[in-house]
Amino acid sequence: MPYNVTILNTGCRFQVNDGETLLQAALRQEVPVPWGCGGGVCGVCMAQIVSGEVRYPDGEPLALFEEDAAAGRLLPCVSLPCSDLVLNVPEMGKDWEPWR
Repeated sequence: MPYNVTILNTGCRFQVNDGETLLQAALRQEVPVPWGCGGGVCGVCMAQIVSGEVRYPDGEPLALFEEDAAAGRLLPCVSLPCSDLVLNVPEMGKDWEPWR
């Protein structure tokens, strides 16, 4: 079942298919989210969950510390949605303009 993701303060919305990470879905739909390694190691893509839930099929990623997870942060590069999501991506704040 696909889930819908909304990025707060940007107007960006995209759909995530079964087995697809948030990053894979965003890039497939040309949503220019920040990312680095794509494997949960660098933390460049870290975002805040406003609503919804995700899971990490391979366990907690290295760049997501306990404090981050407890504060509701996630790494889109390795997370799979369990529901529709609303995310706050600081690099895509209220003054963000799409590059395309």
